[in-house]
Amino acid sequence: MLASHESERLPAAGALARQHPTSVVLLTVPKDITEYNCERCTIRTEWLGQEGVEHTRVHTLPDLTANTRDEALAVLAYWRRNPFNRLAVVTSPYHTRRSLSLFETVFAGTGVAVGVYPATTSPAIPSRWWFGSYDRGYVIYEWAALAYYRLKYGVPIQPSARDSTSMSLISGVPE
Repeated sequence: MLASHESERLPAAGALARQHPTSVVLLTVPKDITEYNCERCTIRTEWLGQEGVEHTRVHTLPDLTANTRDEALAVLAYWRRNPFNRLAVVTSPYHTRRSLSLFETVFAGTGVAVGVYPATTSPAIPSRWWFGSYDRGYVIYEWAALAYYRLKYGVPIQPSARDSTSMSLISGVPE
């Protein structure tokens, strides 16, 4: 689960973890913790426990992160120590495209199937983005971030994975 927007992402991570009882939940931690990027950093494991996820399945990654790319690299570092075959990135609805493209790029050549699982409790309404200022702001922000990540890190604007595993994770129905 990516840090920030925890009130929408933690319930989604909990729901996904309950569907997959042998999975591990990885949590990233920002370098500079504020009320906006990790408002519940100190109680995330307990919160996931209230969501039905045993604390032994929750791993807080040691590498502090400044952005989504750092989060992907922190997960890759974890994978090198603890290999796995499938990764579902839990994030906000507007952040799914950039997250999937970035994690696919970082995990390219590892054999890890990468998908994304959007938080369903988000106030964001992607299908009606033009109606609300919150949604319009997110669209502008994410398109700018996609362009930045393309130029700075070479991350494709469009995710490339289209096999059945990543598609099922994209649609929110993990296998």
